[in-house]
Amino acid sequence: MRKRITINIRIRLIASLLSIVLITGISSIIIGYGIINSNIMGQAYDAVLRDINTAQYVYENKINSINLLVKHVASLSYIEKAVANRDRTLLFKKLTEVKEELNLDILNITDDRGRIIVRSRNRMLAGDDVSADSCIMKVLDNKKPCYGTDIIPKEMLAREGSDLAEQAYINVIPTERARPVDKKFEDRAMALKAAYPIFSGERFIGVIYGAVIINNNYEIVDQIRSLVFKDEKIDGRELGTATIFLDDLRISTNVKNNDGVRTIGTRVSKEVYDKVFIQQKLWLDKAFVVNTWYISGYVPIYDVNDKAVGILYVGILEDKYRSVQRKTTSYFLLTLCISATVAIILSSYLIRYIIKPINILVDASKEVAKGNLNRKIMNQYEGEIGNLINTFNKMVDAIDERDRMLKEQTQKQMVQSEKLASLGRLASGIAHEINNPLTGILTYSSLLKEDLNNTEYAEDLDTIITETLRCRKIVRGMLDFARETKLEKQPVQINQIIMEALSILEKHVNFQNIRIIKELAPTIPISNFDVNQMKSVINNLCVNAADAMPDGGELTISTYHNKEKGTIVMDVSDTGVGIPEEIIGRIFDPFFTTKETGKGTGLGLAVIYGIIERHGGNINVHSLVGKGTTFTIELPVS
Repeated sequence: MRKRITINIRIRLIASLLSIVLITGISSIIIGYGIINSNIMGQAYDAVLRDINTAQYVYENKINSINLLVKHVASLSYIEKAVANRDRTLLFKKLTEVKEELNLDILNITDDRGRIIVRSRNRMLAGDDVSADSCIMKVLDNKKPCYGTDIIPKEMLAREGSDLAEQAYINVIPTERARPVDKKFEDRAMALKAAYPIFSGERFIGVIYGAVIINNNYEIVDQIRSLVFKDEKIDGRELGTATIFLDDLRISTNVKNNDGVRTIGTRVSKEVYDKVFIQQKLWLDKAFVVNTWYISGYVPIYDVNDKAVGILYVGILEDKYRSVQRKTTSYFLLTLCISATVAIILSSYLIRYIIKPINILVDASKEVAKGNLNRKIMNQYEGEIGNLINTFNKMVDAIDERDRMLKEQTQKQMVQSEKLASLGRLASGIAHEINNPLTGILTYSSLLKEDLNNTEYAEDLDTIITETLRCRKIVRGMLDFARETKLEKQPVQINQIIMEALSILEKHVNFQNIRIIKELAPTIPISNFDVNQMKSVINNLCVNAADAMPDGGELTISTYHNKEKGTIVMDVSDTGVGIPEEIIGRIFDPFFTTKETGKGTGLGLAVIYGIIERHGGNINVHSLVGKGTTFTIELPVS
């Protein structure tokens, strides 16, 4: 009968465990699939966002390269002389060499009115007016360089040569999901262009400009694909693709159709066009690209007048992440089934061998939690359970020892605190005793200086007065540090104290080259503060920040209300030289300073620390050398 009852209990426990495993398993499958889907697709969108940023960098880097090349040519002395002398033969020869060497499609020079002096592609055509070109117009108006994206009409392309006009010409191919248009072809060219003024001495004599045509030019999109996607393929298809659009038309792409041909002339979907080109916002979502779905990123391309003229696209095949999602889900299910099987097989052994000693450990833990550190367990087990019980007993001994050491350490700290308090009173007494004779020295030195102002002793008396004033400043700092005067609190908003303190500091000569930024939250609650002492805190922190920015910078003071902690938080940040890591732990120590002799007593931050502590708050510092320093003060709302 007893054996039957034992078997019945075991069957019930196994059935219960199996039910829990099945319920947990089914729930885990549902929740796990959602998490897997969310994480994998989230990673996909993060990857595309990074890729579109890289693509923009490659695109802008190409523009900068053209800009640097044109700038270099404009600075050549023989180019300047040839333009001034209208030496078209020399200019044509040099421009042709540079164009071929630097792989530019256009490299021309105009006079100071925007009329062509020489073309590197078409020597016979000169004298025509190109001043209406956006980039050239900016140079003519401002005498400053201009570079970026520009649209070149068919007429200007034809002047450069029929081959450029043919390169720019693209037939518009009907595309699924694209917006309806009547346009059958595109004969304009999108170009990366740079134009620089040419001077003879200080006299403006002309403009040199160069450009690379993007239409049917795959250098940039293939460079993006190689750099970002390493030319990886999935099932024979490119994993990642890149495209440059003129309006909504693909003019440069490595997206291919089912025949493996680049889809030049196809168009972006209407949904993407409206958001990116019309609304000029980032698109980061799934998109149907020609014939399949991609996780895509689209950003607008702007010309030199900040007008949207095209779109830059980067996309990753959605199939990659769907495949990872399916595999991960399969592994998850397989792992879950194996875990359930193992759990069922081991349940009888675990129930018999683990539950009883665990209950003993739980009871003993409760006794220890109540403070009974003499509670030990008699070890009657071997293996892992025996090790667990031994470890528990050692833990109780360790807690007992640590509790004893903590009491001893607390006692020592109390003794040390009393010593420090005595030292503070001693310092206060010494400071008071020294202050009176210092006042006498300063008074008599000043009187002597009036009598001996024009004698050889005047300079020595100035030194005595200066050093006496420094001693008095140190004494005053010692008094501020040592005293524990009663706080004269009154209800006030911290923002009001900050504004009153800054109204004086902003007029100080040390803050003339410093921009003070106030980010004060209007919802800060009124609390009780000693106004004068809090002003002293703000003044000291701001003056220290100014000293850390000798060449100017930004001083930011911000406040906000931490409702969860019930505190008011004030941040004082500068963009100064920063504090080295090896000394940041000592900055609140009395008489520790990094300033030059005579420029600081080392008591300012110690006094601040004391004021904040007496208000029941705390102060922390975070600093990076060369970047700046931030002091964070937390004060309780009272």
